[in-house]
Amino acid sequence: MYTETKASRDSFPLPNRSLRGSPPHNVLLVDDDPFVLDMLNDMLRDYGVRGASQARGGKSALDALSKMATPPELVMCDLNMPGGDGFQFMEELGARGFGGGIVLMSGMDMRTMHSATLMARFHRLRVIGSLCKPISQSALGAVLANLA
Repeated sequence: MYTETKASRDSFPLPNRSLRGSPPHNVLLVDDDPFVLDMLNDMLRDYGVRGASQARGGKSALDALSKMATPPELVMCDLNMPGGDGFQFMEELGARGFGGGIVLMSGMDMRTMHSATLMARFHRLRVIGSLCKPISQSALGAVLANLA
């Protein structure tokens, strides 16, 4: 699992924005902050991701999943959201048998991130990484490389 630190954000140059394999075609971004959603969408586009859907919270994300013809290859989910947080959302993803990759995002402490990862794995979800906010382009690239 990749854990970003301030040193890793400041020390490394931007990646060449190419992934080992092909980028995921269908991504669901879940966050209550529209700025974060737009920023992630732009960053993913730099890596070749063209199909990113956005949901502003867990309940909205579950509604979006129900309407999708095919489930996303990747879900990027914030942990702390009103009206259905990331923990509740992951529990429901597990109940639905979601088989894609999960990236956890949060501005919370590492202990909470670790607990969320354990909980997701308990529900048989495939956690490919976690990102501390604010999210850097290089950290996102490192996590996306785990999807391949």
